[in-house]
Amino acid sequence: MSGLFCVTSFRTRGCTPYAAVRLSLRTLQREQSAFSRQSPPQSLKIPYSFFYSGDNDYRNSVVSFCNTALLLISDFFSTPLANQKKARYNMTRRTETVIFHGGATLAFTDYETEQLRKALLKETRHCAVTLGMKKTSVDQLTKAVGIAKGSFYKFYESKEMAFFAVLESIHSELYGVADHALSEANGLPSSERAAEAVLAVCRRLSDTGDMVFIENDAKLLLQRLPEGVKNVHYHDDETHIRQLLEKYDLMPRRGASLAAATVRGLILTVSHKEQIGELYPQVLEALVYGACRELFE
Repeated sequence: MSGLFCVTSFRTRGCTPYAAVRLSLRTLQREQSAFSRQSPPQSLKIPYSFFYSGDNDYRNSVVSFCNTALLLISDFFSTPLANQKKARYNMTRRTETVIFHGGATLAFTDYETEQLRKALLKETRHCAVTLGMKKTSVDQLTKAVGIAKGSFYKFYESKEMAFFAVLESIHSELYGVADHALSEANGLPSSERAAEAVLAVCRRLSDTGDMVFIENDAKLLLQRLPEGVKNVHYHDDETHIRQLLEKYDLMPRRGASLAAATVRGLILTVSHKEQIGELYPQVLEALVYGACRELFE
C-alpha cells in the first residue's frame, strides 16, 4: 500500500462508537467485486486526518464506516497484486491499532519475539511427533503461530534448524529428568539409582510421544545439518550418559560405553510398548533393574 495507514478506536458525535477497523486481504478481495476493480474518484477519498486525539477533541463526523472501507479498498487495490499479498498487520497488547504498511514486515518487540520463538518451538515439536519433519512445511508452522513466512527466518535459518532446536530441547529435558531422579535416589545402591534414572527417562518419552520423532527423523536431521552446527551444539547420548555417571560417581563394571549402549536399548522399548501390551510398565521395570544390576553390581 502507499504509505502508512492507521485506524484507531474513536467515536464521533451522533455516531455509534466502534473499535478499530480490521480488514484482511480476504475481506478486501470480497469487497473488490462490488467495486468492479476500479478505484473511486479522487474526490471520494477521505483525507488521512480523522484520528481521535482526546476525550475533548472530537473530529467532525465526516467519516462513516462505509467511507472508511471505501478508502481502504481504493488504496489497497490501486497497488500491484504482489504488494497486496505482502500486506501485514501487527497487533500489540498496548493498542488496538491495525497497521498496514506497503508490504514491509514490522519489527517485533523483545517480548513478542520471545513469545513467538516459544510458540514456534512448541508447534514444531507438535508437528515432529504428529507429522514428522519431512511432511512439515514452514508454511504450516508460520500459519499455526500467526506470522508471515518471511518472519520465520528471523528465528531459524531453516526448517531443519527449527527441528534441531526441538531435538536439543528434548535432550535437555531428558538430561534434567535423569539428573533429578539420580539426585532423589541418593543413598540407594548404584544399580537402583541408575535404574530409577532410566525408568524416569523412559516414562517421560512414553508420556510425550517424542520417541516417534527421535526414532524416525533424528538421523536424517543430523545428516542435513551443517557440520559446524553439529560440532558446536550436538552431543550424542553417550556424552550425556557419561556426564551423569561422572557427576554422581557411578562406575559401571564393564565401562561407560556398554552402559550407554544398554541404556539406549532400554529406551528403544518405548517405541514398542503397544506391541508389548498392557504389561509394558512391569516389563520395562524388570528389564531396567536386571540390566542395571548387571552393569553396576
